[in-house]
Amino acid sequence: MRFKLLGTEFYISFLFAAVITAMIAFDRTGYILPLLFAVLMHEGGHLAAMWILDCAPKRVRLVPASVEITAKMTVSHKNEIAVALCGPLVNIILFITFGLNYLVYKRSLSLICCLINLLIAAFNLLPVRGLDGGTVLFSLLTRRKTPEKAALTMRIINLSLAALALFAAVYLCF
Repeated sequence: MRFKLLGTEFYISFLFAAVITAMIAFDRTGYILPLLFAVLMHEGGHLAAMWILDCAPKRVRLVPASVEITAKMTVSHKNEIAVALCGPLVNIILFITFGLNYLVYKRSLSLICCLINLLIAAFNLLPVRGLDGGTVLFSLLTRRKTPEKAALTMRIINLSLAALALFAAVYLCF
């Protein structure tokens, strides 16, 4: 399915729609709708920042396990950092909102939404290439170093975090 919104072409693949439909149909926990809402708001935060900062995306493709955004032009380091941080910022705002709602009304759904938004924000702020934290770190590194040295530094950080995650997984198994 294709459509245009504010000059941006959106494409939703059949497989993406099928996976989302299957997730909703087979969900027995009740967590999938709050999770999808949090992810949608996260990506909406990125898109809103792009539109506000006048670097609107040309195309957004929704395919399984990925959201591919094609920008019209290259953006400044400042705009790239702002766009990358707006997704987690939206999740942090939702975390606070749902957290306050839980404190007042003691609804379990508010607590679930609160924690899902916190986890999505924290995960996306990891300094790993492909996540928002990695985008911010790479942009900051390229201000001080050449792109090649920045890429090498990112590889070292990615491998270090992967080794740490592997060690933690093995440790938790025993």
